[in-house]
Formats: sequence, structure tokens, C-alpha cells
Amino acid sequence: MRRVLGTAVVVAVLAGAGLLLAWQLPRPISTTSPVGALWHRHGDELGAAWNRETCTKGVCSQDYRRGSIYAGPAGFAQIVRDDAVGEAFHDLGGVEVLGLPIAAESGSRDRPWQAFQRGGVFAADGATTLVRGPFWNSWLRYAHERGGLGFPKGAAHSDRRGTRVQDFINGTIYLRSGAPVPTISDIAAAHRRAGGAFGTLGYPKSTQRAVGDRLVQEFDGGEVWWSSGTGAVSVQAAFLAAYRDRGGAGGWLGLPTAEASRLEGGAMQSFQGGALYRTDGEDAIRATTAGDIQNRYEELGGPEGELGLPTGDKVDVPGGRYQSFAGGVLLWHEGAGVFRLDADSFAIWSADPARFGWPAKDSWADDRGTHQVWEKGQTVLRSGRLLTVPSTPVDASTAVLLCDSQCNGNSWIEQGARGAGFANVVKFGFGGSGYLAPISGIGAGFTESVSSNRVLLPEGDPGAVIITLGGNDAAQRRPVAEVTAAEEQLIGLLRQAYPNAAIVVNGVMSRSDAAHAARRAMDAAVTEEARRAGVYAVSVAGWVSDYSAPQADTVHLTPAGHDKIAPHYAEALRAALGR
Repeated sequence: MRRVLGTAVVVAVLAGAGLLLAWQLPRPISTTSPVGALWHRHGDELGAAWNRETCTKGVCSQDYRRGSIYAGPAGFAQIVRDDAVGEAFHDLGGVEVLGLPIAAESGSRDRPWQAFQRGGVFAADGATTLVRGPFWNSWLRYAHERGGLGFPKGAAHSDRRGTRVQDFINGTIYLRSGAPVPTISDIAAAHRRAGGAFGTLGYPKSTQRAVGDRLVQEFDGGEVWWSSGTGAVSVQAAFLAAYRDRGGAGGWLGLPTAEASRLEGGAMQSFQGGALYRTDGEDAIRATTAGDIQNRYEELGGPEGELGLPTGDKVDVPGGRYQSFAGGVLLWHEGAGVFRLDADSFAIWSADPARFGWPAKDSWADDRGTHQVWEKGQTVLRSGRLLTVPSTPVDASTAVLLCDSQCNGNSWIEQGARGAGFANVVKFGFGGSGYLAPISGIGAGFTESVSSNRVLLPEGDPGAVIITLGGNDAAQRRPVAEVTAAEEQLIGLLRQAYPNAAIVVNGVMSRSDAAHAARRAMDAAVTEEARRAGVYAVSVAGWVSDYSAPQADTVHLTPAGHDKIAPHYAEALRAALGR
């Protein structure tokens, strides 16, 4: 009995060993099927077959010592290796879950990955990650777009706003309304720099698209443009509308070259063809454009220099163009270049450019005021008053004459001023003018013309300013109250311009007869107003008769008449001034 039992045990062991040996024996491999054909090209790396090739529902497969081969109904076969990717493929459900392999395994030995019909398996750093569903479809679509999305950095997940997201080394895919929207490569990097989906750009609205040799992608809070020359740069909501209004990338601004940045009092963004600027508290956005004005602006320190932020875009004028800034104006003239003007001088120039001509120098400031050299002269802006710079210095030896036709030629006024000790006389005489009576060609009286800088007083520190007006106001029957009000205003303007000068108001030269009653009345009114205003007054009422001065007409003196009156006026002027 014991012998029989021992024999049975031996037979059983031998049978088991036979079965094991039979299982380990190589199985036959087809030479005609797609599976077998692929094995014959890769047999050395796959090893012998563990089983026979089987086919179910159009899918054929065969397992080998170091992997498996799968082929679909179309006959295309692919290998799934016996490594981290293959293990994950089988653990995740194999063909039933991921479908057939659609490409050979790629990547390096330590970072392999493989694409399947319904997902991609990536192995790195000892872990495997699955990309599937709409994320996988999007990944495949952009696999060759600027290097593709690359390896996943983790599994798909919901961000803190509930949006499904999957991050990759070279970008991110977002599910928006169920559709995948990726950010890729340089555009993805620009999006990340802006804070990603939770930054100023927000989520992507659509996939990137080509515009010629450039790429653009729209986001909830702006857009990102890419070119080989500029890289990827965003134009965010603060500047986007203004950028598009100016033609966007196809306009004169071209592509953005740097991200928007904060400045003191505002923000700016640079583009190929210029820059956009926003001032805090204002909705308006202004631009500078590539060219001489922008180059000069940058030389002067740009928005952080003396000019500050622009307050308007470039404006074309005949023969040139200009642009206004918080700290002044840049004015360009063809052939001459760009000059910096203070805002007030520019405002006066722009009202009548031909009056001054183009600037020949930048504005500069000193204790005398702000200076500007023009083609037709030089001006100084002081305390809001624009003054002209005469060829001869205006100093204590100078008398400035503001007068009507009474000071034509070698007049009694000029002779009298010299006789009172003023060696230098600067004369501003306009025939037909008065305090209110308009200056020919200007259309305004003397007071308004000085106030509006249509008549520019000479710059300097004169010894005296002598006013001889009123005769034409009397001839035009201007109301005395209005004339004296204008006189008072003119005196105020002169005090502002010449705080150290003596101001003298002459009356109206006249005869003693009834025909000159209105002129004598105006003489009384303006000299009385002068005394009330605290300035010197010299009445000349009836002097034509008193000194038998010959006249050329009913109101004007002959040269001999001027000569006769002059000594008496010099004496009266010396007495008034105490000279």
C-alpha cells in the first residue's frame, strides 16, 4: 500500500512539472497577422510568446515575455511594453478602458509615455499619470504645436472655482462649458506670469490662433500676442480697448513688446510702434508713436522724466506735429527737429503760429521766467504774462511807451521821456487804438490785447511805463466807466509785469475849444482813475492851445507841434516822477 501511494505521488509531481514545462514552452507566432508581423520585427526586445494570438470583436493580441502586441480591425498593430506604462495600462483596465495603443511608446527610459485611443499614460519620477477624455483629445490636437503640452504635472482636478483643469509642463488645459481650451508654450508662460486663471487675464476664452506668422489667444481679461521677435506679451483689459481702437496688432502700434507697468500717477505699455499711457483717475488713454517725438520724449526721461505722462496724442499741423504732456509740449518741425515748449507758450503759439514762427530752441527757465526762442524773436513767460525780449535790454534807463497814433514819429511823448532822463525808449504804438478802441488787425482794445498776449510787452525791468490812450475811445464815444475800468485792468497787468517800474498815465492831447470837449473830458477821467489807482498822472488837456502847437489835422500834431509840446511834457514828467 505504501509503495502504491509513493508511486502516485511521483506521478503527480511529474505531471505538474510537465504542465509547468508545457506552459513555459514558446507558443507559435503567426507570420501573416499584423500582430505576428510586428513581433517578427521586434522579437529580440519582446521575447517569446506566453500564449497564442487571440482575436475578440476585431481586436487581436498576444502576450510576450517583455510586453504585448495589439491590433485593431484596421490591421494596425502597436506594442505595449512590460514597463511602468504597460503596468499602468493593464491596471487601469487595458483595452476595455483606454482602447488600443495608437502609437509606439515614446520618451526616455526614465520618462516613457504612450498614446491610446482614449487616453495617454505618462510615467515619470516613479509615478504614472493618466490624461484622458477631453483633456486627451486637446493634448493630441496640439501635440506638435510649438512643442506641444508635454508631460502632465498631475491628474485632472477642479480648481478653487470649480473649473476642471489639468496642468502640463508646457501649458494648461481648461474645460470651459465642457470644451477643452489649452494654453501652450510661450503664451502659457505669459498667462502664468500674469497670475494664471486667478490673475488679471483670467481664464482663456478660446484656443490660440495664427495671424500670419504671429499667434494670439484671447482671455477673459485681455489677450496674449506672440511672435518670434517679441515673444509672448499680454495686452490686458486696462489697455485692450485703446489698443484695438488704434488697429491692434495690425495697426501702427503693432505687437506689444513688454507687459504693462505702473508709473507714478499712471501706467504704460510699450509696443513695436509706440506706447500707450493711462493717467490715474482718467478714462482716456494716450499714445506716443515711434518717431522723432517719441525719441525725444525718451531722451528726456519718458513718463518718469520732466515731461511726465502725455495728455494727448500727436497732432499734425502744417509743416510739423506736436504732442502735449503734463510738463510741456514737444513740437516737431520738418528739417529742424523736436523742441520742448512750456504749455503756456505753446498755447499762445498755436493760436497764431505765423506770428512767432517755429521754435529754434527748447524752453528754459531762470529767475526771469520761462524763455523761448522762436524764428521771429524770443519770449519770456513770467507770472502768467508772456513778454517779448527786445534787442536792447530794458532796464532802469528805459521808458516803455504804450500809445496810440500820438506817439508816431519823434513824438512829444518820446522826446519828453528822453528829456526826463530815459535814454532808451521802447515804443508800442498802434494808431486808432485805445483802452477799448480796437487795434487794427487784432480786433481788441489795448487792455484786452495785452491781457490775451496779442500784444507782448517787452521783458525786463524798465524805469517807467508811460500810457497814452483815450483819444480814440473819446472819438468812438466809449462809455467813460468802461474806459476807466479797462484802464484799471491795464494798470494791474503792468504792475504784474513790471513790479519795480513807475507807471505814468498821460491824458488826451487836446485844444481848449468846444470841438475838443470830449477829448478834455476823457483826459480828466483817465488821469483821475490813474491817481485813484495810485500811479502817476499827467494831464495834457488844452496843451495844443496853451502852447500854440501846430496840428496836421484835427487831432494830430505836426513834427513842429511835437517839438513845441515836448519840453513842457518833459518838465511835467520830471515833476511827476521827482527826477
